[in-house]
Amino acid sequence: MKSHLGWTLAAVAAFAASTAIAEPTVLHIASHLSKAAKASLDGGKAVTAPGEGSTVVAVTAGSHVLKVVTATGVTYQQTLDLKVANLMRWKGKGYWCVNLLEHSVEVYSTEDCEEDVTDAG
Repeated sequence: MKSHLGWTLAAVAAFAASTAIAEPTVLHIASHLSKAAKASLDGGKAVTAPGEGSTVVAVTAGSHVLKVVTATGVTYQQTLDLKVANLMRWKGKGYWCVNLLEHSVEVYSTEDCEEDVTDAG
């Protein structure tokens, strides 16, 4: 009887965990470019990353392609491998962070991501 009760409690706990609402996750796109750039994830609709500013795009863990077009017409893309282990959590959301440069994307560490997101408010 004891093992049956243990199994039932384990099943209830597993069901509760599987039905829990997952936190929203986003890609925080910081830009230290002087002018706005366009960024699109996986061929989706482009968002504007303001010069010396940031924006966010909803994203899940996994492999994604970020395409960037700068104000000067430079176009580049980078594959991002977004892992749950590297997720920075703040105010009920999970964040991965990148920084747009003139010819490349810099992927932030979890610590740099925390600094950038919390400074942005």
